[in-house]
Formats: sequence, C-alpha cells, structure tokens
Amino acid sequence: MFNTKSFDVVSFNSELSTTKLETSANVQTTEIVYAADDTQTTETRSVAIQTTSEEKANVQVDYDKLAGFLKKVTPGILGALDEAYGTNAFDDYDPNVTEGSFATVALLKKINTSKESNTQIKVSDLSWSTVGGTLAVGLSHIYHEAWCDHLSTIQLYNLTVEDNLTDTPTKTLETNGCVTTLCYHPTEPSILAAGLSNWEVLVWNLRNDDSVTPTHVCTHGDCVSQVYWRPRSVNDVTLLLTSSKDGYILIHKLTANFTTAQLHKRFKIVKERNPVENARPRSAGGTRERAAEAGLCITSFDFSPKHSSIFVVGTLCGGIYKCSLDSVTPIEGDNTLIDPVIDEYERHGGSITCIKCAPLRDLFVSSATDKEIRIYSLDEHVSQRTISIDNTVVGLIWMIGNQDIFAAYGADAFIKFYNVTDGKSITCANFEVTGKESISSLRINSKRDMLAVGDVRANVGVWKFPRHLF
Repeated sequence: MFNTKSFDVVSFNSELSTTKLETSANVQTTEIVYAADDTQTTETRSVAIQTTSEEKANVQVDYDKLAGFLKKVTPGILGALDEAYGTNAFDDYDPNVTEGSFATVALLKKINTSKESNTQIKVSDLSWSTVGGTLAVGLSHIYHEAWCDHLSTIQLYNLTVEDNLTDTPTKTLETNGCVTTLCYHPTEPSILAAGLSNWEVLVWNLRNDDSVTPTHVCTHGDCVSQVYWRPRSVNDVTLLLTSSKDGYILIHKLTANFTTAQLHKRFKIVKERNPVENARPRSAGGTRERAAEAGLCITSFDFSPKHSSIFVVGTLCGGIYKCSLDSVTPIEGDNTLIDPVIDEYERHGGSITCIKCAPLRDLFVSSATDKEIRIYSLDEHVSQRTISIDNTVVGLIWMIGNQDIFAAYGADAFIKFYNVTDGKSITCANFEVTGKESISSLRINSKRDMLAVGDVRANVGVWKFPRHLF
C-alpha cells in the first residue's frame, strides 16, 4: 500500500531588498488664542448692627455673707500665696531676647561700710531681703583675743528702681557684739535674724520704722556660727535654727508676729568614740545610745531642698554628718537633748568652712581648711569628686540661671566657678571683684540678678550678674 520514492532537490535564492520606503510629514499644533475677562460683582450691600442700650438691674449684695465667705477662704489663699512667694518658676525667663540684652558682669556700686580709720573691721556676712530690695551688711572685728565686747552694727542699704545702691545706709541696727551671721526670712521681707560673737541670737521686725528693738531668741554657750530659717508649710509655724561652736543646734518657734520665741528642740552632735572601745553605755530600755560627751564644734549646716527634714552638718574637726529633724535618739542623761545624726560621710583633713546642698540634685558640696572642695551624694559615704584649690575657701553658693554651677570664694580676691556634675572649673566666668583683699562674704540676689561681695576691709561691691552667663 505504501512505498518509498525519492525526488530531486528543489532550491531558490533569497534576496535582501536594500531600498526602503521613506515618507516625510510635518505636524503643527494649531495656534492657541488667549482671552481675558474681567469679573465684577454687580451688587454691593452695607449692613449696620448696633446693640440697644439696656438698663442694668440694681443687684442686691449681702455684705454679711460676703464677709463670712472671705473670712473663710482668706487663710487658705494667704497660705498658698506664701508658699508660692519664693517660687523660682520664672528664674530662667528672659523677656528680652534681642542681641542687645545684658551679657557681661558689671560693677554697679562699691562702698566702704566702716567709718572708722582702723582696718580691723570686716564684712562678716551679707543677706538680701526676699524681694531683693534691701541688702543687710553685718560688721565684725577681725580678731578676738577673748570675750567679744565690741559694739557693732548691721547696716541696711536699699536698691532703687534703677538697681542703684544707696551711698549711705537707710537704717543701722546696733548690736552689743560682733555680727557673725545674718539671714533674712524667706517669705517675710521685714524679718531679719542675726547671730553674734557674744553667743546671742536676735530677730528684728523692720516693718515698723519707729522701732528697732530686737527680739532676744536665745543665748548659746559659744560664738553663733549660723542662723537658718526653715521654710514653713501651710498652717505650720516659723522655725529658726541656730548653731554654735558649743556643739548645739537649737530650733525655735517664733509666734506673735515674730516677737515671741519658744525653744522647740535641742540637737547635739556628740563626739566620736574611740573605735577600740567595745563597751557602749546602755539606756534603761536596753538600747545602745551615744555617750553624753562634749558636742562637736558646728561650723556650717544646710538642708536638702528635696528632703525637708534632712540636713548636713560640718564640724571644726572635719566631720560631716547626715542628720534628721525627725530623729528621736536621746543623749544619755537628758531626754530633751537629741542626737540628730543618722549617717556619717568621709571626713575632711581640716575644719569645715561651708556646706551647701544642691538645689536640683541629691548632692552637696563642702569646703574645708585642707584646701579641698568635695562633691558628695546624700546617699554615699565617700565623696564623688575632690577639687584641689590654691587657697582656703570660706564660702560656697549656688548661682542663678544654671543651678548646677556653684561659686567658691575665700582667701583671695577671686570668685571661682565649678560645675557640680563633673567638678570642672568654668574658667571663662572667673573675675576679680575686689582689689587685693580677701572675700569674706558673697550673696546672690535672684530677684535683681545681682551678687553682693564683702571683704575683710569692710568694702561691699554690688555686681550685675546675668543669669544666662553660664
């Protein structure tokens, strides 16, 4: 059915055409025509609106009920205002943000507060009133061979609206002993406390210009080293703390418009015992207590802003102690005498000259005659940093603006600034404030952005110190 057959090959030649068909064409858009039309409203309308006058009704006021309401709410409002009076919420606020704002330190005034020809009078302490309008200058003799029987003064200078200090004191308070320490009340601008070399503590109410008779608060057993107003809370009484070289810290309640002082508590830093002693005297209840020995000479103390009952005490022998107002540990033999110590820090190699607690941190700084400034945490026994200095620092103070910066002053004519976070010196802000005299006191006026500096020759200089300098 199927068979095989072969055929011859058939072939053809391929050709490539090299000729291409080309066509030219032009494309042109049609011309665009623009036209402008004006649009105008054809109708305008004005409408005037005016309120009609309405005669107000005569409102009846029950003045007895109003007086009762005001009497009820006034104490609470006044207490809240007192609490907010010293707020620093606007400390860093500068309404003048132009480049022409004040940016340098400038001397505004320099006066000599001593009218005597001898050079044995120094500025022992300074204090600004809480509103910043008055500067109190305490004077003292430099040397005391024995009991202080010098007649001294506290001079009050007022600031004008233009930040000028008066050339002469507006008021002079006479004292029967050299002034060692001053402190204006934190909320009452007319209340001033002072400690004297003859062991007395006095309080003046300067609201009445006719009377300059002070209230006698107490008499210590030695020279008064510090007076301190504890900020009170709402419905709380005013407390004045005083320390002395006799080793006591006394707490006083002041009532009746600061004319009556009542002893509230007595604290005493008792002397350290020899570690090799094994036996400690026991109380009747069987608990161990500190022995009743001579108190340590107290040179400085300061309260922690974050813990209202905690304060740190420095002593003449270089000891630093953490204390509490709430301590209830009695000293043997006297239940009215309390040992406030709850902890102890690493000691200095010399006498403590100043202690200041940081306003924003759980830290404090200390200075001593061993020519060291130390930075401590409130919760650690050993110092975090040690700053070695060339001269003895007699005082420390926190600056305005940047509250991590503190100033150190003392046995030279310079003020030096340090950052508490790293302990480094801020060299760009160092400046010489007096001639060649050692600085004895420095105080900040946060309301006017000023600092007042006193020296050992009774000179006082007031400087403009802008808070944005650091």
